[in-house]
Amino acid sequence: VPDRIREQSVLLNPTCVFPWCTRSARGCDSDHIQPYDAGGSTASDNIAPLCRSHHRLKTHGGWRYTRLDPGSFLWNSPHGYTYVRDATGTADVSRDRRPPPAHPPEPLAYGRP
Repeated sequence: VPDRIREQSVLLNPTCVFPWCTRSARGCDSDHIQPYDAGGSTASDNIAPLCRSHHRLKTHGGWRYTRLDPGSFLWNSPHGYTYVRDATGTADVSRDRRPPPAHPPEPLAYGRP
């Protein structure tokens, strides 16, 4: 990624653009939102800062995102949740609003039928 495009991305997005992440964009990778090898261009509308761990989650962990507007991103988790990340923070916009279980299920005890 050319320095001028990276600098533009950092100035527009001062932190990693992953939901709830606050790591400084200066130490982040420059991620191709649409992967380069899938036809994504190296242009300011396709580059965003992701810290290394979140870059790996996006590349290998099933997370996907798209750019809505400059500085605004729609994230999809591998578990079906959806988040909007912008300058104001992160909003959960998932349709499924069921709360998680209060506690995990009881493990099976050995010796029980």
